[in-house]
Amino acid sequence: MLSILIPTFNYDITPLVERLWHEIERIETPIEIIIGDDHSTREASLNTFQNLDSVVFFRNSENLGRTATRDLLARKARYNTLLFLDADVLPAQSDFIKKYLSAIGKPQVVFGGVQYTKEKPEQAMLLRWVYGKEREAKLAQERQRNPYYIISQNLMIDKDVFLAVNTPEIKRYGWDNVFSFQLYRQGITVHHIDNAVIHLGLEPCESYLSKVQQAMSTLVWAEKNDMISENFTSIQKFYNSLKTFGLAGLLRISLTLWLPIMRTQLASKFPSVRVLDLYKFYYFSTYKYKA
Repeated sequence: MLSILIPTFNYDITPLVERLWHEIERIETPIEIIIGDDHSTREASLNTFQNLDSVVFFRNSENLGRTATRDLLARKARYNTLLFLDADVLPAQSDFIKKYLSAIGKPQVVFGGVQYTKEKPEQAMLLRWVYGKEREAKLAQERQRNPYYIISQNLMIDKDVFLAVNTPEIKRYGWDNVFSFQLYRQGITVHHIDNAVIHLGLEPCESYLSKVQQAMSTLVWAEKNDMISENFTSIQKFYNSLKTFGLAGLLRISLTLWLPIMRTQLASKFPSVRVLDLYKFYYFSTYKYKA
């Protein structure tokens, strides 16, 4: 038994639901799909789903944020095994649900992975695509070496575990790191499998860089509030290694002068993930300095 939970905001989820339903109708195991619209500013089309059994749609009366909407989805779920999917993905394989069903009863958290299209997007979306292909699109064997680096856009988890570690009252971007640390802190085993979704909802460079900045602010805030350790993510480890030699502040000051050039490079036809790392470091170290 499986509850598939999809939070959405201003995104057409018809292709995803149709793709899931095409597989579900061939499976005897009880499965439900619950869609939570977080008060979208454009009207969602419900006609496609009205005749589908076991598909539930609800709309928040106000914008609560992704974390709170996921909490509502989990509490509405009939079954104890939850599969969270973001609205802007599509399963990469035709036996997507079947593979997750075969993993039920193993570790309490299962991450299937993420992929990106082979075709390059337009230049405005290129940075997010390059970063995704280089840093996120990995096979299970490689991901298992760092099991708590998970992306919640394709995650199966026991309901009681999710409700225990989720923090619906926090409305901040970049919360996956904190969520992952809470799993680590409680000793929850994370199992990785090759059952990816294709991430389609790429963002323009300017929007993505804004979210990167927000994520660094969230990370420092979470450290200060003891919601994540100071040595959990790669950017924290890099900062700490430089700080040990008294170089963190020097690099932060130096990068201040290079910030406009970094932004130009990241918006170019050949965006560098290494430059993005420095961009993240600048904002992380700046927020640390001000904390």
